[in-house]
Amino acid sequence: MKLGGTRADNFVKSPSSDSFGVLFYGPDQGLSSERASLVAGKWAADPNDPFAVTSLTADDLAGDPAKLADEMSALSLLGDTRLIRLRLSHERNGAAIAKTIKALDAAPHTCAAKLIIEAGDLSPRSAVRKCFEGAKHFAAIACYADTQATLANLVKSELSELGIRIERGALDALVPLLAGDRRMARSEIEKLALYKGYGTQEDAVLTLEDIKLLAAGAGASGLDDIVLDALSGKTQAADAAFNRAMAGKVTPHSVLAALQRHLVRLHQVKCLMSSGQSSDDAMRALRPPVFMMQKTAFAGQVRIWPEAALARAISSSLDVEKQMKSTGMPATALMGRLLLSLSSFAAKRKS
Repeated sequence: MKLGGTRADNFVKSPSSDSFGVLFYGPDQGLSSERASLVAGKWAADPNDPFAVTSLTADDLAGDPAKLADEMSALSLLGDTRLIRLRLSHERNGAAIAKTIKALDAAPHTCAAKLIIEAGDLSPRSAVRKCFEGAKHFAAIACYADTQATLANLVKSELSELGIRIERGALDALVPLLAGDRRMARSEIEKLALYKGYGTQEDAVLTLEDIKLLAAGAGASGLDDIVLDALSGKTQAADAAFNRAMAGKVTPHSVLAALQRHLVRLHQVKCLMSSGQSSDDAMRALRPPVFMMQKTAFAGQVRIWPEAALARAISSSLDVEKQMKSTGMPATALMGRLLLSLSSFAAKRKS
C-alpha cells in the first residue's frame, strides 16, 4: 500500500498490526533513516540488539536471492518479533525482492519477522517500489525534503521541548539553511540547543545573531565578509577584513578556499541563467542555499559578474593556489593581490 501525508505519519507513529514490512524511499535519506528508526523502535524491543535484528544489504541478496525469504520466515529463538533491516543501495536484484514480497503478501501467516527497507530515490518503474505500493501487508512511504513550513515547525517544537524560544527573524534566517536533509536539520538544531545549554538557561532565546554565528553556512562569517566585500567591489572593506583575518591567525589558504567556493556558486548561477532560468530561480537552485543575510549581496554580484569573467576569476584563483604551493612566495601577499584585482574589477563594473 502507498502511504503519504497524514497516513504516512500515523503509520510511523503506530504501525498497523497486520503490516509486516515498510519501504522508505526518496531523496531525503535523513528523513528516511529517521522514520526507519522510529518504526524499528515500535517493532523491536531493542532495535540495537544483534540477536533480534538482522541487517542486510543489497549485495547480501545478490549472491543469495532467497536469503530475504528465509530471514522473514525464520522464527526467533526467544519467541519475540525479529526485525530485518535492508539497505537497498541498488536494484540489480530488485525483481527477486519484488517476487519475495509478493509471495509473503499473499501468505502473511508465513511472516515470522518484520521488514524495514531503506532505499534511495526510486523511480515509479522500480520493481521494489511497485510491489510495496501494490501490497496489502507491506507499505511504501516516500521521503521527500521538508517544506519551509514543516521545517519551521520542527525547529520550534524541538527547541520548545527544551524550553528554548527562537525569535521570528532568527527562525526565518535558519529554516532555508536546513532544507534538503532531515538528518542535517536535526544536527543543526542540536548544535543550537547545545549553545543555549539545552534549556538550562532561564528564558533562553535564540536570536538572529546566534544564527549568524552558529548555523550551517554561517560559521565562517569572517571569511564570508572578505569574499562578499571583494566580489561586490568594496575594495577598502575587503582589505580591512582580510587584514583582520590575518591578524587573527586565519590562513590565506582558508580565505582562498572560501573565495573559490563562492566563485563556483556564482558561476553555477550564471550558467543556469544562460540556460533560461531567472536569477531568482537560479539562486534558489543552489545547495546549500544562499544564507538569508547574504542574499542581497549575492544577487548584486550576479548582476556585476559576467559568466566569462567568473571563469577567468576561478582560473586566477587556481593559479594563486599553485603559486602558494610551489613558488615559495608569501601566501598572504598572493592572496591580498588576488583580492585587490577582483574587487577592482567589480568596482569598475558597478560604476
